[in-house]
Amino acid sequence: MEPHFRTDMTVEQAFRQHAGARRVFAKFHLGGCSNCAISETETIAEVSDSYGIPLAMLMAELEKLFDSASLAIGDTVRLPEEIRAKIPQLATAPEYGQITSFESGAYTAEFGELRLQGLDEDFIKVEPEVAKIESAA
Repeated sequence: MEPHFRTDMTVEQAFRQHAGARRVFAKFHLGGCSNCAISETETIAEVSDSYGIPLAMLMAELEKLFDSASLAIGDTVRLPEEIRAKIPQLATAPEYGQITSFESGAYTAEFGELRLQGLDEDFIKVEPEVAKIESAA
């Protein structure tokens, strides 16, 4: 199978390839502050070399992004409590939402009038029957 990321890809291209690429670089403490800033014009190989991160490890973490898609359009989801608690606007949002699209590794979910984008780990899949029972209670 053809890899989704190449070592000669720029960081910017990796970000466009999958929305979760930023989180992968952040796991290695890259791109978050002035001491660990990376240029989006650098290649993945250059970033690996400059910061002493084993290239094979970085590439494997990036490829894992495509292994984790576990939601589908139409799935009923809820937000983890730690996300809901951090964002005041979510206090009045419905408990359950529905996945409406998936593009470049990012899901869009609609919670009533509220539309949120996130990665696989930002949503918890709920069986529709459970959501109906809990909503009725």
